[in-house]
Amino acid sequence: MRILPSLLFFVIMSTCIISCNKEETLINDIKFELKTELWPNEGGSIIPSSGKYSANIIKSIYARPKPGWVFDRWEGAVSGNDNPTQIAFFADHAIRAVFVKDTFKIRTMAGGKGKGTDLNQLYYPTGIALDPTGDLLVSDMYNHRIQKWMPGATVGITVAGGNGFGMGDDQLDEPGKIEIDAQGSIFIADTRNQRIQKWEFGALKGETVAGGKGMGEGLNQFNKPFGIALDKEGYIYVSEIGNNRVTKWAPGADEGIIVAGGNGEGNAPNQLALPLGLTVDNEGNVYVADTYNHRIQLWRPGAVKGETLFSLSNTENESGLTYFSGVTYVEKENYLLITDYQQKRIIRFNLENNTHETVVGNTNDINQADLLAQPYQITLDILGDIIIADAKNNRIQKWKPETKN
Repeated sequence: MRILPSLLFFVIMSTCIISCNKEETLINDIKFELKTELWPNEGGSIIPSSGKYSANIIKSIYARPKPGWVFDRWEGAVSGNDNPTQIAFFADHAIRAVFVKDTFKIRTMAGGKGKGTDLNQLYYPTGIALDPTGDLLVSDMYNHRIQKWMPGATVGITVAGGNGFGMGDDQLDEPGKIEIDAQGSIFIADTRNQRIQKWEFGALKGETVAGGKGMGEGLNQFNKPFGIALDKEGYIYVSEIGNNRVTKWAPGADEGIIVAGGNGEGNAPNQLALPLGLTVDNEGNVYVADTYNHRIQLWRPGAVKGETLFSLSNTENESGLTYFSGVTYVEKENYLLITDYQQKRIIRFNLENNTHETVVGNTNDINQADLLAQPYQITLDILGDIIIADAKNNRIQKWKPETKN
């Protein structure tokens, strides 16, 4: 009896499929063990921790240092300091994450690999913020994206933009400075799109919460919004380098109100000139980095003119011109941290006695290298370390202040 070729083919293929499915099921049933170890235990954590994982998968393993610690290297099944690292589960694995005390005077937290589009690179970062978990958010201006760098990570994750420059809800165009609220939402000065974008945690696109009506002088418009601040009640403050003003936006408002400047470019007390940065204290006082006027201005609530707190005259015994590109209010000790773009330094200005000192960068100390190049936004972590958007160096620097007795 002859078997028809088509029937024979069907029998062979059916047998193969059944056999292959059984083999695949057996492979999926295989589990390999991951054993993790911390050295020392108080240095940090490994995510995910020890457990069993299916065969033939690749798992991303991340070592997260605790505040005051730095991830140093992997030992065991993987080596080196790539963080996160990848493990392929074709066998049991044991790995150790080694942490060291963070005793560095200054170190790079993100970037520093030259300008570029790779996830370990930045291209002129101007804005930074820390989210409630301690992750670092970076405004990567010329890559038109916001990157998240987890503590100890050697690469960033794109959390906003990154889809080329444009006006879409999932795009940015040369973002300036950023802020973040207690819920982890990012507020972005989307400079060339003339708007403020809010990106909620995990969102794929942003929401316009201020501006977005084209370039102009109207109170519902912006002209190159660059600096941004949030107060404790959720109001948004925006400095515009084209309109030479600061506007304040209530949550859900269709337009803002002018709280500083807005009287044309100039150096009169009621004017500003290219304000690149601002900060707000708990009393509603607005401190403005009045960049082209080489001064820091204080605008009290309801004021029609500003008061000069710090200016070029304060640095008359120091060499060179100053251009202040950022300012941050530190409530605990009542001082301002001021970014000096031109002199490549950070200045601490004491609001109690009006004294100042250079705390990082060009200190005129021949034994210390000039560590910054065109710094912009600055913030502090929970340990009081200063984090700096070191734009021209395409990196984020962390500076540990000297302990005062």
